[in-house]
Amino acid sequence: MAKVKLKPGTKIGCTLLLAAVVFGLAYQFYIKPNYLDPVVKGPTNVTDPGGETAEKRTYKVALSEWPGHMAMVVGNGGLKTAPDSPAAAAGIDLEIVFIEDPIKKNAALQAGEVDFVWQVVDEMPINMGGYKKAGVDARAFLQIDWSRGGDACVASKEVQKVEDILGKKSAMMMFSPDHTVFEFMINNSRLTKDQIAQVRKDTSFSMDDFTYGRVLFTQNKVDVACLWEPDVTLALKNRPGAHRLFSTADATELVADVLLARQEFLTEEPEIAAKLAKTWFDGVQKAMADKPGAAKLISTAVPRFRDELGYEGTLAAFNWVKWTGIADNAYFFGLDGSDVAFDRVYNQADSIWTKYPEAEITDRFAPGALRNTSVVKRAWEEAGRITAKTSDQKYEPEVAETGDAVFTKPITINFDSGKSDLDAESMHILNNQVLPQLQMAGGMYVRIEGNTDDVGASAWNMGLSKKRAQSVVDFLIGKGLNADRVTAKGNGEDNPVASNKTEDGKAQNRRTDILFISGAK
Repeated sequence: MAKVKLKPGTKIGCTLLLAAVVFGLAYQFYIKPNYLDPVVKGPTNVTDPGGETAEKRTYKVALSEWPGHMAMVVGNGGLKTAPDSPAAAAGIDLEIVFIEDPIKKNAALQAGEVDFVWQVVDEMPINMGGYKKAGVDARAFLQIDWSRGGDACVASKEVQKVEDILGKKSAMMMFSPDHTVFEFMINNSRLTKDQIAQVRKDTSFSMDDFTYGRVLFTQNKVDVACLWEPDVTLALKNRPGAHRLFSTADATELVADVLLARQEFLTEEPEIAAKLAKTWFDGVQKAMADKPGAAKLISTAVPRFRDELGYEGTLAAFNWVKWTGIADNAYFFGLDGSDVAFDRVYNQADSIWTKYPEAEITDRFAPGALRNTSVVKRAWEEAGRITAKTSDQKYEPEVAETGDAVFTKPITINFDSGKSDLDAESMHILNNQVLPQLQMAGGMYVRIEGNTDDVGASAWNMGLSKKRAQSVVDFLIGKGLNADRVTAKGNGEDNPVASNKTEDGKAQNRRTDILFISGAK
């Protein structure tokens, strides 16, 4: 090949020309978009040295049309961020969408169609396997409410206590929070394992119709229906003599709602998650300070409240829930040194659903692997590590002393002969079989009744049974139970549940009964 000889200066000219071309391309595709135009097109956020995102995108939050979620609507000023809303003040643009179906809402987060999605903690043992299968590490990072009466089991006049359910028909939506309420009360009752199995067999379930139980109940086809508002009110209205048997006004820490997000989102975009949390907390404060104003906004913006409840019904619906603030979240996630309420609620549900083949649980999770406390911890520390207020409920000791039990949990506490001191095994039983249930049933009173067989003098048995019951009471008070909420009673040999003529019967009679008494008005 012939060589071409360049004239002097040609190499320099070519170099300058090449440099000009490179600079032009850089200006067109990099310098101009990033420095002259502050908005970057596309899905990727560009962060400046101050930590602010150059892109202003809208983040989607999937909620349920349930009163406990509505503080987010207040914080957002509607379904889309209003200019004068707490969300706008926090510097985040949100769009609220409503997805009620559990499968669809989980799929939305898994597919990246939403950034945050609501979840009831007691459904997480069933749902989280689907996230794992989809390769999504989802975490609960913010508690938004406790149900406080919005979920309830209603009953006919023939069913006055939980043990009366045996031989009756019940109905509800399977794996709903109301199913959780149902399971809590039958598992903490005097019903035996075989009897509980029969109660479940006599229960009709729907997988997707939340009105199912109400319809059957008002048609007198079942005697117990577990529902959420407003279906609770509608069921009671349309069946004479019906009453609330048990609800989350009794079990105040049984049903909790949280927001989930992808773990990678919480790690990579902590500022956005913090702004979302601030929108929630500020929305709670704003709604609590002006409930009529909040009801007006919600009954205008949210379809179910607009079409079914209206303004007055929306305002009344606020009584069914407790919106949670920063201190409540610190308590829920155990940041303030409390037992982790999230874990307690999760484990309670996990212990139930594993008994149902229909749940199709293939993966089991430790609750600690399903929560991320970084967002709440940051907000809590910035707020000065505030602590949650103690319950506003004023307990009346006479209710514990004389009230009728909604259900009774018998446990076996072994004492040395003639003694009333608790041993290590007994403390373990109380810590695992009694204390968590009493913490969840925070709206109920408790009467501890000691019982004996007929061996020995009647008067001696009566005194000893009272001392033993008092030992249990003292232990529970030492664990934080309000002293006005719990009392001790000795029955001696006067309240047998089996014949004292057999050793097996005597063993059944040597028991401690935990009576759960409703304090709900």
